[in-house]
Amino acid sequence: MSTRPRDGLAGLAFTAARAGGRQVLRLLGDAGTRARVDAADEHARDPVTAADLASDEAIRTVIGRRRPDDAWLTEESGARPGTSGLRWVVDPLDGTVNVTRGILRFAVSVAVESESDGAVLAAAVVQPASGEWLVLDDGTVKASSGQAPGVSAREPGRALVAFAVPSPPAARRAAYTGLAVVAPRVQDLRNFGSTVCDLAAVATGRLDGFLSVDPKPWDLAAGVALVEAAGGTSRRWHRSDGLCFLAVGGAAVVDALHRWTDE
Repeated sequence: MSTRPRDGLAGLAFTAARAGGRQVLRLLGDAGTRARVDAADEHARDPVTAADLASDEAIRTVIGRRRPDDAWLTEESGARPGTSGLRWVVDPLDGTVNVTRGILRFAVSVAVESESDGAVLAAAVVQPASGEWLVLDDGTVKASSGQAPGVSAREPGRALVAFAVPSPPAARRAAYTGLAVVAPRVQDLRNFGSTVCDLAAVATGRLDGFLSVDPKPWDLAAGVALVEAAGGTSRRWHRSDGLCFLAVGGAAVVDALHRWTDE
């Protein structure tokens, strides 16, 4: 197994992400037990559960003890300014709907970036249900498998591409219209319900690409940095209808996704 980072920003990101993941598993109880996760509104398209909040608190506690002067941007706690020049970008539980349905595809994402230029200095993605993790440490990706991750070089026509769409109905309808142009040109499209898990899968070559519409920064910060460090690339663009697209993966797949959706 790969050596886990113990020191510096990467070690702190990893420790914090694992702490958040433990809180999610604690509230889940036995794997897949939906009743133990107290959804604030289980009928909402984008619910917030007790697991989201407990993970968020655990992550902020771990990092706050070591770095009280850093800034924050987390999905659940919002933004907080700092004085150190560093900002932590956190998704304490990505894949909340999956969790509320007993689907064990979810992740905790922690990244720290320079406020001056937005460069991600260290990052960690932990998938608590499987125990898998990826860490960006000094420009290198470390993995729980012990093997060096690498982005797929598969050609666009044979690519398996995951996607994510926004929650508001009108934006979701427009996003699916764009995806309809992509679907017949790749091997297949998949919506797994967790952007962070999808980006980890791109970084390890399990998926060939990822396409998101109107993504949020906490969904992307750690995962995109991991993909790029594993040899991939990313591209963001705005269409004339106002939708923002983000493609991540190998260079050929990213170029094709941009070309197809911007027609």
